[in-house]
Amino acid sequence: MKKWTISVIVATLAALLLYIPVNNLHIQYNEQLYEDARMQAIYHLDFIRDGIQSQLDSSLYYADFFEMIVSQNPDVTEKELRTYSEFIIERNSMVDSISLAKDGIIHFIYPLEGNEEALGYNLLEQPDRKPYLEEAIIKRNSVAQGPVEAVQGGNKIFNRKPVFIESDNTEEVWGFASVTIDLDHLVKNSALSNDLPEYDYAIKVESAWSQSVFWGEEEVFESEAITASILLPENNWTIALIPVDGWNRNIYYHSLETLIFYVLILIIFIFVMFFVHQYITKRELSRTDELTHLLNKKTFEQSVTSVLRYSTKKNGLVLIDFNDFKLINDTHGHLVGDKVLAITAERILHTLKKSDLIGRIGGDEIMILVKDMESEKELEKIKDRVIEQIEKPILFNNIIIHPSISVGHTLISHLLPFNHLYEIVDKKMYRDKTIKKVIPTLPFKQPDLES
Repeated sequence: MKKWTISVIVATLAALLLYIPVNNLHIQYNEQLYEDARMQAIYHLDFIRDGIQSQLDSSLYYADFFEMIVSQNPDVTEKELRTYSEFIIERNSMVDSISLAKDGIIHFIYPLEGNEEALGYNLLEQPDRKPYLEEAIIKRNSVAQGPVEAVQGGNKIFNRKPVFIESDNTEEVWGFASVTIDLDHLVKNSALSNDLPEYDYAIKVESAWSQSVFWGEEEVFESEAITASILLPENNWTIALIPVDGWNRNIYYHSLETLIFYVLILIIFIFVMFFVHQYITKRELSRTDELTHLLNKKTFEQSVTSVLRYSTKKNGLVLIDFNDFKLINDTHGHLVGDKVLAITAERILHTLKKSDLIGRIGGDEIMILVKDMESEKELEKIKDRVIEQIEKPILFNNIIIHPSISVGHTLISHLLPFNHLYEIVDKKMYRDKTIKKVIPTLPFKQPDLES
């Protein structure tokens, strides 16, 4: 389980190292899509703005034309005015009507049909129109108003130009020349006619004399809409545009390339996980004894040297050797001998601390480094406990084995070459072996014994 855990962690780190740059590229790709969508929307909005601005400019300009006509000839006939008006409206479909208002009262309008109610209308008596007209007189310039509900019906945009005439060498206000544009007609003949249904549009008209007027959904201005301005005399139009579904900044668009990268990362994750697991397994096998899973001689020697080099306390070294182990192999076979060694390794592991080092350094020789010993007496107790555990009978295949071991031990206070340490405990072990005898083995069943 530990090996798989380490393998998964390493594989995850490797996958992250690949995933982070790929994911960053993916984020940049989506940001680029977002920017492209905004640029496309800006281009479309500029096209709309330019179209509306051009139509308004070319249409509202005619108020200047009629102002010039009347200022030069206040007595211009209605027939002449009608001729001029007919000529203009035939050539400019945006112009809804043309009117003249002497002293602020509309006395001429073309076409008359559909606009009869506007005749006789006093502009200066209307509170929603009077501020525009007074501003136009003061600035001697055109002033736009709208869209507003016209007397004759419909939402109209008015451009009114004050007309000044000379009388007795003085200049006085004659009235106003007005050009009217129908808002619905303007929208219908612009890109706002919803030729791109994926966008929502709105227009806000602001002036100094009235509250803001909206066309379309006012909520569009409360979102992340892009905007563009249209300039009219004394007015400012703002057009807002936003995709129907919003900008979708939180939605990740996956290109084929990024999907392929993610699949490759998954494959690499699996490959690295199994590779690391195999590496750990092989490394453990190279460091441990295959039968007992204890440290092998080389690894044990390196580990002992490392511990003794940096240890500030005393450590105990114990050498274990089976008495007449060859007799067990010859009598019961090598399978039983291997089982005795494996069980012995388990017993030692359960007897000592996890930090202690245990290694199989020969056929039936096992060496132990007991860390952090206070005294020889403490080491003696541990040695006796190890002997007690190892020499417990072993039941295997209806055969009971009575292991017998010889032990040599020494307390180490400083670093010595491993061969020298081995020689010390080996001599003590052989001294112990001379006073012990092998206990004969008898084949019988004993279920309550450890197997």
